[in-house]
Amino acid sequence: MPDIYLKKIKHISQFSDWLKELPLSIPKDRPVVLKPNLVYPISWKSGVVSDVRQAGMLIEHLRRLGVSDITIAEGPGLGVDPVEAFEKTGFGELSRKQNVSLLDLNQAPRYQVKWYDGELSLPLIFKDAYYINLPKLKTHINTLVTLGLKNQKGLLSYSDKKRFHKNGLHRPVAELYKLIRPDFTILDGFTAIEGDGPLFAGKKVGLKVLMAGADSLAVDAAGCRLMGIDPLEVEHLKLAYEMGLGSIEPGIVGDQLKDCARKFKRPEMEMLKMLGLHNQRTPLACSMCGGAAREGLISSAKNPGKWARSLMPVLWQMAFGRINFVYGQEAALPKNRKKVIAVGDCTRHLKNDPSVIWVEGCPPSPEMLVEAFAKLRK
Repeated sequence: MPDIYLKKIKHISQFSDWLKELPLSIPKDRPVVLKPNLVYPISWKSGVVSDVRQAGMLIEHLRRLGVSDITIAEGPGLGVDPVEAFEKTGFGELSRKQNVSLLDLNQAPRYQVKWYDGELSLPLIFKDAYYINLPKLKTHINTLVTLGLKNQKGLLSYSDKKRFHKNGLHRPVAELYKLIRPDFTILDGFTAIEGDGPLFAGKKVGLKVLMAGADSLAVDAAGCRLMGIDPLEVEHLKLAYEMGLGSIEPGIVGDQLKDCARKFKRPEMEMLKMLGLHNQRTPLACSMCGGAAREGLISSAKNPGKWARSLMPVLWQMAFGRINFVYGQEAALPKNRKKVIAVGDCTRHLKNDPSVIWVEGCPPSPEMLVEAFAKLRK
């Protein structure tokens, strides 16, 4: 039975002391790779991305252990500028301040491995390094939760990320864990996300809980229970467990799970109705198209002078009609088809319907969504 280290803290500064309690045993001459969750260019204060303060304290701790070769490695989501993601999350500044390497995994050298669906391309840097996974504690509209195993999707090339979604995410995530596993996982539940995560539609939760262990599946299982979710409800965790890749019944060292747990609001698995906006996604959809639609709306609202011709049709439809956002593979048109914005390349098959405003891209930019809003009154 693997041990999971659990700690509820009052202030983030306590993270540094807690690190000293963890069984991190790393040869001084072995390089270390830190894999945070930097899915989008946004401040760590949002709870959406990894807390740069924790990463900074971890780097200082590793240096005290004698580690000198440290790299922060991440492959931000489809359509995201990696440089912008590193800078807005604070990890660019951290790398300069702490003198550690910063690697965009979307551009990293790779090697090929065989897996259940042909071959997969993995970053070469993980072959010999001590790999520390730094996931967030979040619910997810596609996979119910996104924790350690799901965070490994950031290791993939752009083409493989798309392939994961085409294959339904759960099995690919479990199969990836069969090929590459972290040496240690530190799960950030200090600021978590509930509801329609993993991005901005979710709600920030100040849980102030930290969790870590060498068995990432066991960490994920305990993380699910922190949120009031049975880990066997999460298909990729269930698959990994059935493959014999780890435990879902770990021992807990430190605080008691029952004293730290909170029942999280689950993501909406069906149509979300809010202010006349109907967000219809398929199980094969990725979160980036939904994020682009939301960013387009925010951009219109924040810049009414610039985007007046886009914002006014949106407000009119919200007041007197409805706007249907449709995205994801195998998307179908809703029964109410007066105004449909079909988002992303996966909805190409809908573009010739007269009710549809199609926005191409994988994902489209928020600016392209803004242009689509301007067509709502036509």
